Amino acid sequence: MSAALPHDLALSSTYMPEDGTNCAVFYGCTSEQMRDIETSLRSAPRGFNHPLLCVAIFTDLERKRLVGLAEDLVDSFTVNSDMLENKHWDLNTPKMRESLAICMRSRTLMDQIRSFRRQLNKVLESVDELAREERLGATVLETGVLIKQRITDALDEYEDKIDECNMMAENLSLAMQTGWSQISREDSIVNTRIAKANTTIALESQIENAQMRSIAVLGMVYLPLSCVGSVFSTTIFNWRPSEGESVISNYIWILVVVSVGLTGLTVLAWHLTTNREKIRQDKRSKSFEIDLDRMP
Repeated sequence: MSAALPHDLALSSTYMPEDGTNCAVFYGCTSEQMRDIETSLRSAPRGFNHPLLCVAIFTDLERKRLVGLAEDLVDSFTVNSDMLENKHWDLNTPKMRESLAICMRSRTLMDQIRSFRRQLNKVLESVDELAREERLGATVLETGVLIKQRITDALDEYEDKIDECNMMAENLSLAMQTGWSQISREDSIVNTRIAKANTTIALESQIENAQMRSIAVLGMVYLPLSCVGSVFSTTIFNWRPSEGESVISNYIWILVVVSVGLTGLTVLAWHLTTNREKIRQDKRSKSFEIDLDRMP
């Protein structure tokens, strides 16, 4: 056995058939377990010389220890079971961490129980072999029957405790799967809402683009008319000239020069503004690429 769980025990036993002496050493016993060993030896005077008596006593000690550990784990898991019924839980909560630790300990306990069950099956084979030895006497054979019955009962109880440990792991796994399914469902709902919002924004943008195109068409239609009307309404054009007067004023060149100059200034300002914004975007893109290159 390993020392992964508290109060682990070990046994070393040697039987001497010449004089019926059974030399055994129990390792790792507490004071209470030592008293239990003494009580068991005093209560079995007829089977005192049985070769497997100490093994039977050791089986009872281990049964009490392993069954007690399993029951403690089940009780602790049951106390925290209300957390598993909560729809909103976090892996970082103390109860969740405690439940995970309980399941890990239950796995270790199951390994120990299975290992001990394999050893007990070998003991049963030894009991059957001793039962075929008629020279041992009826008392030893009767004691062997009792030992076999106790070991069989212990094996059945170990099987029940293994099922309980598996139940804890399966319940926690089911709860975690249910929790992750709930989280996935909530994420799907959020993604659906985001998709609907994006669709609404796209439709509104489409409507705004249509309105902007309409405004642009109106501007293209009315702007030339307004410009022509404004120019023709000035005194540069004399639509009813007197004798010796011209229809077009000699100062029309001023209108042309001022119009060309203002148009040039407007185009230059637009070009500088857009070019400056483009340079800023290029700098931001380059800095972002440098940060990505520096990442490990």
